[in-house]
Amino acid sequence: MRSGLSARTLLIALAFVTAVVSRPAAADDQQACLEGSKHANAETIAACTRAIQSGDYSEQELAALYHARGYSWSSTSFTDRTDRALKDYSDAIRANPNSGGSLLNRAHIYNQWHDYDRAIADVNQAFEAGLAGYGKQIGFSERGYAYQLKGDYDRAIVDYTVGIQLNANNYVAFTSRCSAYFAKGDLDRAIADCSQAIALRPNYKDAYFNRGQAYDTKGELDYAIADYDRAIALDPNYWQVYGRRAIAHLNRGEFRDAIADFTLWQLLFGLGGIILVVALVWICCRSDSPALGLSQRVIEICEQELAELQHRNAALEKIAAALEKHSSG
Repeated sequence: MRSGLSARTLLIALAFVTAVVSRPAAADDQQACLEGSKHANAETIAACTRAIQSGDYSEQELAALYHARGYSWSSTSFTDRTDRALKDYSDAIRANPNSGGSLLNRAHIYNQWHDYDRAIADVNQAFEAGLAGYGKQIGFSERGYAYQLKGDYDRAIVDYTVGIQLNANNYVAFTSRCSAYFAKGDLDRAIADCSQAIALRPNYKDAYFNRGQAYDTKGELDYAIADYDRAIALDPNYWQVYGRRAIAHLNRGEFRDAIADFTLWQLLFGLGGIILVVALVWICCRSDSPALGLSQRVIEICEQELAELQHRNAALEKIAAALEKHSSG
């Protein structure tokens, strides 16, 4: 009896000690989760997971933990990081339907997935829950983007305009409204908005690209090409610009420049994957690395693609020379 009582007393004592120790540990995890950074996302995710699984938190506190973990997934290398983030934001919203940050972040993911109706619904719910300051700007931006991609340009412009009214230095909103005006065919307003964005942020490449499209459509090719040049100078891998600049050069009769841009566009976008494969095959072949199991047939196909590309470019050069000769004569 005595020994049995002692054993039971010991178990109760151990349970009490465990309970006392676990709560500070859970509190530490909560703090590490909420104060974590993207530079230590693995540790942040682990801390959030422990805090969530502790069962010590509910409603707003639990929602904050899910939100922090969801945000941390974005900087990981997991292929399903967006799915994981979406699930955490959804769990945060279930724990607290007024989680404005999670609603906006989930709306952003829905926009990325082209699910614009769900994005709009999430932003509307976030506004109903109550957004302030920067949250409102994000809300109008996300909803405006969704409206624009749905083809509802008027509603998009209204949302972008409110975003600008909230922050007159919001160069992203000016650029987005520029794009919406361009889609409506209001080229002068599009140019004015992109010009304002550039005045606020001189190194914002998207504003130059969007304004260049508007100038292009107006037939003001010199201004268009100047903007395309600037966008490419800011980002030489901005592949969309090469195609637009090629067409502008073509419309000005600058055939060699057009072909050069078309070739670069083709390399960066159309044949980028082939070139990468060729490079890898070439390196593996020359480094005697049979581990990848690359066959001679694969090498031949890749070398064939390069030869055909060079042949096409040589033919285009001849066409360009003939066109230039004809136009000058």
